[in-house]
Amino acid sequence: MSSILDSDVWPLAQSSSFPYGQGRAFIFASNVAQDLPSDVATAFVGASANAVADVQLHPAVRLSAVRAISNFCRHLSADLVKPHQSQFINGLASIIPQLSEDSAHIALEALHFALRVDQDITASLEPVISEVAMGVWQRYPGDVLLTSIVIDIVEDMAGNVSAREAFSQRALPVIGAAITQATDGMVVSSGIDLLTGLLKGVPTPMPAGYTETIFPVLMQVLTASSDSEVLQSGQACLKYFVQKDAERVAQWHDENGKSGLEHIVHFIAVMLSPDASESAALFIGDLVAKVVQKCGAYIAGNDFAELVRIVTARLATAHTSSFCASNIPFYSQLVIRHPTETVSLLSSMEFGGRSGLEVVLSVWFKSYLDVQGYYNRKISAVALTRLFTLNDARINSLVVPGDLIPNAANNGKIVTRSMSRTNPDQFTQIPASAKIIKLLLAEIEMDVESTFARSGGAGLSAVIDEDELDNDGGDDGWEDDGGDGLGDTDAFGYLDDLAGSDFDDDDDEDDEDIQADPIYNQDLNEALGSFFKQAVQSDQSSFRTSIVPLLTDREQTVLSKICS
Repeated sequence: MSSILDSDVWPLAQSSSFPYGQGRAFIFASNVAQDLPSDVATAFVGASANAVADVQLHPAVRLSAVRAISNFCRHLSADLVKPHQSQFINGLASIIPQLSEDSAHIALEALHFALRVDQDITASLEPVISEVAMGVWQRYPGDVLLTSIVIDIVEDMAGNVSAREAFSQRALPVIGAAITQATDGMVVSSGIDLLTGLLKGVPTPMPAGYTETIFPVLMQVLTASSDSEVLQSGQACLKYFVQKDAERVAQWHDENGKSGLEHIVHFIAVMLSPDASESAALFIGDLVAKVVQKCGAYIAGNDFAELVRIVTARLATAHTSSFCASNIPFYSQLVIRHPTETVSLLSSMEFGGRSGLEVVLSVWFKSYLDVQGYYNRKISAVALTRLFTLNDARINSLVVPGDLIPNAANNGKIVTRSMSRTNPDQFTQIPASAKIIKLLLAEIEMDVESTFARSGGAGLSAVIDEDELDNDGGDDGWEDDGGDGLGDTDAFGYLDDLAGSDFDDDDDEDDEDIQADPIYNQDLNEALGSFFKQAVQSDQSSFRTSIVPLLTDREQTVLSKICS
């Protein structure tokens, strides 16, 4: 490598006679940055910084140097890059305004990586960074890629203690003008997204003045808008106001004495009105769940009950699975905090001849697998364990769809929509308590399958002997002590060790409240394993006689191995 760099790559990087070769030399060196000797890396870093700022060089060379800077900032130690950070940022700031929309994202991304090298140097160059970042967004507010990079820069600058105040003073007027004066909904939505990035970056609670000055403007815009993109962006932004500054939001009042929290609840009610679009309210569930997390102390009991009624009423007429699933975390939070009270409240409500409890559980069961997000999936599962543990007659008496009944009329055929309407799928009817057990067993099985897939294993299907399941003794097979009829016992060691395993996926949650929640850090499989063992041992909800006979052979086998 050293000989190639010395004899070919470095000389080519210095030769302006072959601009495309010169550019490729910069890119090649940056692609192997982690393997470069420190002296060679230092030389290429300096050469890249000079190339970006040299207006005499061919544009291809300068743009290649831009890409190299991005790689160097990501892959080299800060000590090697820091001496050239100011030169990087100033050079990138000079070239970005000259680039087309198609090329600007390359330089903007490099700027984003460069400002992360050293916080103090970044703060000293805040005016330059602010001007170029907000300037490129004003030129191309509709470019999704550029906007996403600008949002990242905004978030980083808002998180820089030394730069935050000055950056906010420059950025907020630009953002405010976009969301209040623009006639294009796309520009307004993009401006709100920038504001969300700013809020994500600032500390909790927000600096004084943020809520008092920005929140009222945002609420005015959202109240007057019917644009789906604007409303969706607004829901995400309001969530961060509640997350970061719930107390100030609750304490702020308009000229009519209406609090900020009342404004948010009213907005939620409008978004969940019967004639409102489900797609426009796609992120309202996150906002409502955050209100439950952060604002319980600021909402009176009657007002809280009304919020539950509003969400449940809309859920009773919902059609899209994504909308239904997005609201499940709201109920998960309620159940985890106040299980008995939540069941009682929902049971006291009626929607089209159905109780609120029936509405919520029907949607929850149907959309359980559609819930998005690592944390949301966890709290959904944990909340179901709480509901089952209540052993509440109001839950146990509900009858819901269970397993699919094979449809002989459609057997072996390609089923069209008209055929589905003529011969719709039929399901067994089972108690809600049994449905909860089926869903939680499926949750464990999915996690095990995912682990096998990541490790290159054959999966749970290979562990379970389907022929033996077919010949299983039936409903009592799960009680066998010796594992008879349950397949390869050694293979089931994966399940035997379930309580000690960690099948959690990587997660990108940046929510401080979520990360502080013990459930977030809990091993879900261990918790579910303990839940099942306790349910079986104590025979909760007449587990052996009322639940087990309703499980499939496969579900009984998995349950048996968990409890063995």
